Amino acid sequence: MNSFGLNGKTALITGGGRGIGRAIAEGYAKAGANVVVTARTENEVVFVAEQITKAGGRANGYACDVTERKQVEKLCESIMRDIGQVDILVNNAGGGSPIENFLDLPDGDWDRTITKNLKSTVICSQVFGKGMRERKLGNIINISSVMSLGPHPMRSPYAAAKAGVNALTQTLAVELAGSNIRVNCIAPGIIEVERYFKQFPNYATTVRPARIAKVPMGFLGDPADIANTAIFLASDAARYITGQIIRVDGGLVTNVFYKSDDVNGGWW
Repeated sequence: MNSFGLNGKTALITGGGRGIGRAIAEGYAKAGANVVVTARTENEVVFVAEQITKAGGRANGYACDVTERKQVEKLCESIMRDIGQVDILVNNAGGGSPIENFLDLPDGDWDRTITKNLKSTVICSQVFGKGMRERKLGNIINISSVMSLGPHPMRSPYAAAKAGVNALTQTLAVELAGSNIRVNCIAPGIIEVERYFKQFPNYATTVRPARIAKVPMGFLGDPADIANTAIFLASDAARYITGQIIRVDGGLVTNVFYKSDDVNGGWW
């Protein structure tokens, strides 16, 4: 069972101030990793790092906009100075897109969504991947979405961005394999996070039951479900796994009862 631990490894989680990113950071710390949490909001990442430390783990928080290359390069310098090399990179930062008809989609909405979800993954993988290549050791885990695996009317920018993350994952897995760097991707299904309760006034009474009805397992995922998969992929137990897109969705994608006329936001 020791092969499932992360002792002696340093992991950087982008978008780690809340939701899935925070769950991965907390899970990694419990597995023994030295955790580095980053997001644009400094108060959030500092709080998460403090909570992990209070629980007996090791963590640092740094504010960074991972869509800006210069900020990511500065982040890398700070981590190398304060902590050391990054062994595991989790590209979790991202965000959804407005529900809009593709033909009427403004350039700004498209560009922002691609930048948040795909460009951020590209920049971080390049900046931290170079150090991994020099050491001939590393692990990159990207967070995609089941929205990348099929048609999602009214959500074209997000679906395209996450599909790009999938393709990048498989390409880098081959390109970096010679440097002993594994690259994999997790595609979450409907994972229940706190912001849903704020985003939808009728979430508990209407939105939530409708989403549950689409999941064959009969319940929504928890951020910890993604964290557990991320722990496995980061560990030596997954040493022969690379280039994979792993769905964690309760069977959502394979649901034979999916209605093709559900055009207002797809599975969501």
